Amino acid sequence: MNIRRYLENLSPEEIEKNNLEHIEETDKIFEEFQDAYSKSCCSLCGNKIDKFISDEHCFHWFTIPNGIRKKDFKEYLSNPIGYFKLESYFRWMATIEKPLANINDLPEENSSKLKEITIRWKNLEWSLNYGETDLNGHQNSKNADFPHFHIQVLLDGRPFIRFNDFHVPFSKEDLFTFKMMKEAGDLVNFNEGIGRGMSAIKDPKYLEELDKAMKIAYDESKATFDTSSMISLPDGKKMPGKILQEAFKESRETGTPIRHIIHKYLPDANIYTEINPGKGVPDIKGRNKR
Repeated sequence: MNIRRYLENLSPEEIEKNNLEHIEETDKIFEEFQDAYSKSCCSLCGNKIDKFISDEHCFHWFTIPNGIRKKDFKEYLSNPIGYFKLESYFRWMATIEKPLANINDLPEENSSKLKEITIRWKNLEWSLNYGETDLNGHQNSKNADFPHFHIQVLLDGRPFIRFNDFHVPFSKEDLFTFKMMKEAGDLVNFNEGIGRGMSAIKDPKYLEELDKAMKIAYDESKATFDTSSMISLPDGKKMPGKILQEAFKESRETGTPIRHIIHKYLPDANIYTEINPGKGVPDIKGRNKR
């Protein structure tokens, strides 16, 4: 199948129809996911999230339910489980607990892999990654000569599953997605939608909306963003200290960043703001070479 030719032959009406259907389906599935989560249940298998049944493989095993051990994953992860579905599962779990801050998918924090992401949920951190050689399969390897990815699970900061414990095969759906990215990546918008992570700050429009909603985090260790602003006035004008004190006082009392209220005190001020991930965002856990 020539994916590019197929996509190029779709009419604008067909594209809009398909997009709307996909959005509606995703919203419905996420609603069911949230409903199950609110009852401490897994929407995939119907069991309680903290329940482990050895012969019922499920994504909620990665929440480390009671009684599960690393060796229980051996059979499960020797078969394709669906990389993109698993990543979405982790993203949704993390988003329900704390949007954006729990998901570090910033490309500049990537070491040298095609994909690296670390997601926090409660006392767990899930890290997924794969490189070019993983996607192609390690040549002359006895247990990794097929397309695969790696996963690490930290429980209370300690390794429960290490990156090199398992080589998890990509599914047929995963490989089709990779093929589509390669052949027609410019025609398809790949985004995480509901489960967006810190890479969302790379989208100017989304960042503008985020900035409007930002409030001061009084506990810096839990802050989603780290912002710094530079305020300047036209040449020849000075910033009266009394006015600045009043502005900073209002900022502290209301929790509103100073950059959002400074024009009330200094109408002709120019503001330049830099926004970076805060200390409340997990670092991407990379996989070191042996």
